Amino acid sequence: MKNTRGKQKILLVDGDGERRRQMTEVLQSVFHVIPAFDGEMAVDVLHSRQDFAAIVLQCRLFDFSGFDVMGFLHTNRSLVGIPVIAMGGAEDELKALSLGAVAFVQQPKEPYLISYQIQNLVGLVWSDRDCDMLTGVLQWEPFLQKCRDILEQSERERRPEQWAMVFLNVDRFKVFNDLFGRTMGDQLLRNLAARLIVMKGVHCVGRVGGDRFVLLCRMEELELGRFRQLGPELMRRLHLKYGLHICCGIYEIDDLTIPVGEICDRAQIAQETISGRSDQSVVLYDEELRRSLRWEQEVVSQMYEALEQGQFQAYLQPIFSLSGNAPVSAEALVRWIHPGRGVIPPNQFIPIFERNGFITRLDQYIWEKVFQYLAEFKAEGYPDLTITANMSRLDIYNTDVCNQLTSLAKKYDVSPSAFRIEVTESAYMDDPQQLLDMTKQLNAAGFAVLIDDFGSGYSSLNMLMDMPVSTLKLDMSLVRSVGSDERANCVVNSILRMAKWLEMGVVAEGVETQAQIDYLRAIGCDRVQGYYFSRPIPKWEFLRLLENYRDTSVREKPPVFDRSADTGEVWGAVTAYDRMMRGRMDAAALYEQSGDMAEVLCVNDSYYRLMESSPELLFRSSQLATAWLMEEDRPLFLQALDAAAQTGERQELVVRRYMDADRTKSLMVSVCYMGRKDNRKLFLALFRDISLLKLTLSAERIQETASAPAAPPRALGCGSCHKVLIVEDNQVNRLVLRKILSQDYSILEAPNGKVGLDMLHSEEHIAVVLLDIIMPIMDGYEFLRKKTQDPSLRGIPVLVLSQSESRDSEEKTIRMGASGFVRKPYDPENLRKTLDALVKDN
Repeated sequence: MKNTRGKQKILLVDGDGERRRQMTEVLQSVFHVIPAFDGEMAVDVLHSRQDFAAIVLQCRLFDFSGFDVMGFLHTNRSLVGIPVIAMGGAEDELKALSLGAVAFVQQPKEPYLISYQIQNLVGLVWSDRDCDMLTGVLQWEPFLQKCRDILEQSERERRPEQWAMVFLNVDRFKVFNDLFGRTMGDQLLRNLAARLIVMKGVHCVGRVGGDRFVLLCRMEELELGRFRQLGPELMRRLHLKYGLHICCGIYEIDDLTIPVGEICDRAQIAQETISGRSDQSVVLYDEELRRSLRWEQEVVSQMYEALEQGQFQAYLQPIFSLSGNAPVSAEALVRWIHPGRGVIPPNQFIPIFERNGFITRLDQYIWEKVFQYLAEFKAEGYPDLTITANMSRLDIYNTDVCNQLTSLAKKYDVSPSAFRIEVTESAYMDDPQQLLDMTKQLNAAGFAVLIDDFGSGYSSLNMLMDMPVSTLKLDMSLVRSVGSDERANCVVNSILRMAKWLEMGVVAEGVETQAQIDYLRAIGCDRVQGYYFSRPIPKWEFLRLLENYRDTSVREKPPVFDRSADTGEVWGAVTAYDRMMRGRMDAAALYEQSGDMAEVLCVNDSYYRLMESSPELLFRSSQLATAWLMEEDRPLFLQALDAAAQTGERQELVVRRYMDADRTKSLMVSVCYMGRKDNRKLFLALFRDISLLKLTLSAERIQETASAPAAPPRALGCGSCHKVLIVEDNQVNRLVLRKILSQDYSILEAPNGKVGLDMLHSEEHIAVVLLDIIMPIMDGYEFLRKKTQDPSLRGIPVLVLSQSESRDSEEKTIRMGASGFVRKPYDPENLRKTLDALVKDN
């Protein structure tokens, strides 16, 4: 952390030379300042040293911006713990903080004033940095220092202890967070840290970041079986049913003089070899991994020279149409043609480039090659040909990607629609909002976006609703198993049917056999890619392939996804419900019905949480909508589907779902009809857990209520008590409120604001109104506006009940005359107290 004079090091990155000089002059009295004039220079410095107390970073830099530098920090474990103090205009603050800056200094200000602010901020940041605030274990830098002290003392005293470093993380922690919520995720990390601290042989525990921990241990005392039991043990303590997998890499320290950071790297390399493999939890760093490390060092030493010399080549793998039996497009795949080693496969260098950040330069190089190819193919008479290229996870943090691609399209006179971009499903899991923002920019500029490896991870309805993509590329491992593996058949079949409903294209990758071709053709998948047709080939060989099919009329014109355009009634209906719920949609599933069979096509994150399921479990078990329902409830669910299709109106009923052999949940289901194709119908089903309410509501009763003439309102509950009018369109919420309040109040109900206003005029002595905001026909805002305009109604207090977490919504309703605001889900006791106070005051 300190130089020879004991000063902390600071990396100062600022493109303004005079300001950088003045700030350096002031800061040098306290810190050892390393200056850098742009983002690329900063990254080069960070590659060579990581012992900075802080990085002072100007947001707006030429070419490689401060935001890009912060994106790079996210990809490097040894750098992610360095605090960043960002500088910029007011418009930069939110973005800088969202990318991980610990503080923001607003400009313009005098450089001397900024310097003194930075001194104070660094002092605050480091005043309590030893311990991680969430888990209580050491943070990264203090952990390294403590390990150095322990190992140096062992070396000096020549003690015989054999030390080991353990690098540990929770596999797919993002999925756990999505299923059970961030609060439960934080609790999991706290419990995990507590278990690690007390494990036998563990002397020091640190948190690298997120779900990653490092442990310095005595190897002879370690009980490796304890690591294998951690996942199930934590799930028992949290009372959750989930296959939590914790994977550990262990490096036995045979040389105490090796830098601690390098020791941790070796443990992490071991851990990464079993990440995602549920069959293995612990792995030791061995000779094979040593060779891997030496190879990585060799790759890093040669990568810049290889780029300059053009050793990286863009090969093209054709995408064929099964119906036309001809190539319609291609995917660009990088190959390293090494002068001494020959062709180096991508899996031997791409992971290394992703770790060290070089992947962004390689991607940009391949993108330009693709535009060159497209220009050449256009000149050869193939103007409609499209080529897809990959975008790495790190690219999504580069705010200039869209401008770079647009400039290349203009430079080579190529339509943006000819260049398509592939992003992986896992990139969405890492940072959904960042990827969504990037995708919207690309679509607006005319570039189509594809989701690669779809079906391999957390393929949920949320992702499909959020991401404006035109095509899904089926994960290669699924495609290779179709026809022989029932789960793969289910997943692929469901994705195909769902994509057709949602007007998305599908490409099957990894096709190698005639049996796979036959199966994909049978289920309607027309676009395929794989060695069955062609391996990735050089440009000249691909051009010769096109010549062989020149007379074929099949052409690929991929749509660019545009939510404002007519992309089908299904998207309109689904997004309408999402807007209605203000992005907090209930557990939701898309069902396709044919005859008496209704099958799950896709579900959202909330569905997995409610049903205590996961993507793996969903497709291993029956996809029939009725399979998990109690037998007497199955016909009721199917009747609700029929009623929704016949009337076009939402149907509601209560069903009981088996969770396991001896446990059920009572679920309120809202069934919404989406559309029809041939003899198939599509439905959106929304689920809520009402097990604690013990309510019953049959499909027959709902249909009778919907078809019966409107009856005069009838008060329920305590007939002699104060009247409360509940204005709420959701029947579940009305039932919940009725159950909470019926002992103390006389309850009237209205399904929307218009009916509520009519009841205020017709009913006497209503003491208070409970008002929802989002409703059909007349929403809560309009209800408040009209009530305020009517002098006879102004004195009746209104308590607003809303799911919105926005303060704006609360302030707006208060300005419009509401007497109070309660957020859902509400605590029954607090709700009663608030209501009692309003009634008393009135």
